Amino acid sequence: LTPPSYSIPLSDASDLEISIKQGMVGRMQNLGIVDKAIAGLEKAIDWIVTIIIALMVANITAGVFCRYVLGNSLVWTEELSRYLMVWAGMLGAGLAMADGSHVGIDLVVNKCPPALAQVLRIIAKIIIQIFLTIVMIKSFAYLETLKIQKSSAMEMPMVIPYLSVTAGAIFMSIENILIIIRLFLKIEKPVNEEVGI
Repeated sequence: LTPPSYSIPLSDASDLEISIKQGMVGRMQNLGIVDKAIAGLEKAIDWIVTIIIALMVANITAGVFCRYVLGNSLVWTEELSRYLMVWAGMLGAGLAMADGSHVGIDLVVNKCPPALAQVLRIIAKIIIQIFLTIVMIKSFAYLETLKIQKSSAMEMPMVIPYLSVTAGAIFMSIENILIIIRLFLKIEKPVNEEVGI
C-alpha cells in the first residue's frame, strides 16, 4: 500500500503564501501611522542628542581654553557637561532601544526552537517594560521633591537634569511597547532611510 500524500499542491501552496503575505501587509498597514509618528520622534530625538553632544564639546573646549590659556577657570563647565551627558545618555538609550543596540545575551534563546525563542523574547521585553514603568513612576515622585533644589555652580533647578530620567524612560517605553507589538504580530520594523534608522 502506498501511504497517503500530505503535500500541498503547488497552486494551493502559492495561494497560501499569497494569503500569508497579504495578512502581513495588512498588519503592517495597521502600524503604518504609528511607525511614521515614531520615525518622526526618533528623528527629532536624534537631532536633539546631536545638538547636546555638540554643546558638550563646545563647553569642554571653552573650559579647557579658559583654564589653561587664559588662566581663569569657568566654574560651571564641569557641571554643565555632566548634565548634558546625562541627557544625551538617557535619550540615546531610547534610540539604542529602537535600533536593537543594547547589550543582550541571546545564547540560550538562539538555541531554542523558533516558537519558544519568540515567547522568550516577548517575556524579556515585558520584564523590561515593568522595570521602565517602575522607573517612570519613581522619577515623577523624585521630580516633586526636587522642585526647590538647585545645582551648586549654575544654580539650575535640579528638576532639569533629573527630568532626563523621566524623558528617557518614557521614550524607551514607547520603543519597547512597539517591539512587543511587533513580536506578537511577527512583523519587522520598517526601514526608513530618511531618518537614518
